[in-house]
Amino acid sequence: MFSNKIQLRKRTPENGTDRKTFLSLLVDEYLHSTAYDAKCQVLANLANFAYDPINYQYIRDVGVLDIFLHVIKNESSHQLLHFAVTGICNVCCDPLNAEYIITQSGLKPLTALLSLNHNDIIADTITTLMYLHNNQTESEITASEVVHQIQYLQKSNDKRLVNLATIYLQDVCKANENLYKSIFTKMNKMLSNRFPYIVVNNKNYQKICKIHTTSFSNTAFKAGDKIRIQKTLTQKDLDAFSNLTSDHNYLHQNNGNKRPIVHGALLNGLVAGLIGTHLPGPGTVLVSQTMKFPNKCFVGEKLTISVELVDVRKILKVKFYCIVEEEKKVVFEGEAKLMLAKDC
Repeated sequence: MFSNKIQLRKRTPENGTDRKTFLSLLVDEYLHSTAYDAKCQVLANLANFAYDPINYQYIRDVGVLDIFLHVIKNESSHQLLHFAVTGICNVCCDPLNAEYIITQSGLKPLTALLSLNHNDIIADTITTLMYLHNNQTESEITASEVVHQIQYLQKSNDKRLVNLATIYLQDVCKANENLYKSIFTKMNKMLSNRFPYIVVNNKNYQKICKIHTTSFSNTAFKAGDKIRIQKTLTQKDLDAFSNLTSDHNYLHQNNGNKRPIVHGALLNGLVAGLIGTHLPGPGTVLVSQTMKFPNKCFVGEKLTISVELVDVRKILKVKFYCIVEEEKKVVFEGEAKLMLAKDC
């Protein structure tokens, strides 16, 4: 069962030790213990606490994650390695923990564990590597020696390892290039027929198409990728949106005096279409969004709608803008956080 801070306070006696302090005491005990059995027991306790997300901040603050990393880098005992990689596997789904593991050079010792004769360690290691896979770690996690070891594990007698190895090769390693190129051609044609695209470079088209042939974690997206469309909204567009939403505010209507103002929600819908269909694309859902409307957008103004991917982790982050370039005015801007639908 996951906990929350209210539950932790209720379970802590009035003069008892709070969770952060308790974890800190366990860290001290591990560091100062000389008995092997004592170290195993403490490390097992720390790995168990790593199961609950309420402890993630404490685990980083008091050095629990540092102990896990120290063990996989320096110890040879399978029991200690098992507890350490279990702890890492428990916490690596959190983006901050994942980033810390990567920046502290945790990938190389993790991949080395794949060659051990210990199925539990291997299972936790494969799972961890899948969570740590991103553009930054791509080269290490899909290195030839790693892939060969994963392929070898597909022949294991342990069904868990067979399944995990198969998923790893399908989701992390490269997909079928011929299928990818075929869909790229079809998608490119569809996009060019639909509206004029202004893309940073042609590789972005490939990134858009590739999401249809691989799992999301294997896309070639990286922070800085951008995509843009241009669109001019007409009074007919506004009327259709007003009828759909029952928003018949006179400001959006052609009353013969002032230029109708485009609905803010309509601008947001255009951005949502670009995000949900093209970058990051199908399979992602909105988690949260912030937005503002610095200036009015009027019917007939030529809009440039752009989306930029600024962070690629478990939670994706994009920035978006709607700009009337002729007048150099921003009419809509904001940020959105998204995640893969299967992770919701």
